[in-house]
Amino acid sequence: MPDFTIADRADFQKMVDAQVEETLTIEYKASPALTRDSKNVLELCKDVSAMANSAGGQIIYGIEEDKKTHKPTAVDDGVTDEKITREWMHQILGSNVHPRMDGLTVQRIPLSATGFGFVITVEPTQTGPHQAPDKKYYKRYELEAVAMDDYQIKDIMRRSSTPDLHVGLDLAGKDILIADFTAGINLSKSFLLGCIITNESPAPAYHAIIDVLVDVALTNPFQVNPFKKSTTVDRPNTKLTVFRRTISSPPDVPIFQEAIHESHFGQIALQVPESSRVSSIFYLETNVQSPGFSKREEWAIMCNNGRLSLIHPGHPFIRKA
Repeated sequence: MPDFTIADRADFQKMVDAQVEETLTIEYKASPALTRDSKNVLELCKDVSAMANSAGGQIIYGIEEDKKTHKPTAVDDGVTDEKITREWMHQILGSNVHPRMDGLTVQRIPLSATGFGFVITVEPTQTGPHQAPDKKYYKRYELEAVAMDDYQIKDIMRRSSTPDLHVGLDLAGKDILIADFTAGINLSKSFLLGCIITNESPAPAYHAIIDVLVDVALTNPFQVNPFKKSTTVDRPNTKLTVFRRTISSPPDVPIFQEAIHESHFGQIALQVPESSRVSSIFYLETNVQSPGFSKREEWAIMCNNGRLSLIHPGHPFIRKA
């Protein structure tokens, strides 16, 4: 979810100048769209609940957009109705959208002598789905609020009753690492690929299997608990070595949303071949499984003259690979 820092009209103008395009998580609306009549109140509730039922995001009132390109065109003079305030918007959304949305913030920002823009920041729901005043459930789809299908409603309900686990990777705590090579040695000095497991759902995970799959071109000089090397699997681009750890409570600490326990960290020791030092790509993958939940993501490490860069899931390079 984006979290643009917007404090004044100049920040509105920066978004227009930068041509920040509408996405699943950011929506522009001209100020006349925010009024107290029942039609626009319904639209407000639909738009905000749809964003909560999707990935969260920000709705910005006070910026006009090109309906074809979905890019901002101008900052307008803002909402001039003095009765439309932060408190009014919280009251409208709190009384018309059910269940009540958590993590909702509203900013009121001067755009002219008498007009104000509004920035509504919405967190993705953990307690929904949220129903609009017309008794329908909406989601964000192709930059619009559209009614949800039955299976999508059930999927959101599942969010609050099953874990939502995420496996994060790092290179010694960062995304960039300089591999250390010694003349005459075929491999770099070992470095540690860090792994952390987190939970974004209020439902704790008592049991989980975490797999980190590493390109076989990277050498594993020694094992670091709790990950253990198991097998290899074939992928279209390469072959991957599987490193696995399991969490089972008791005796292990459950994976829960409110805190990250030190036992949920892990590391894998790796080395880069000298022959791959100048320019190489190493493919990675993370898989996590827990009762009622599974997730697979693709990663990569790019090596350029010994400089290692961690490429995260969703990066254009990953999508093209």
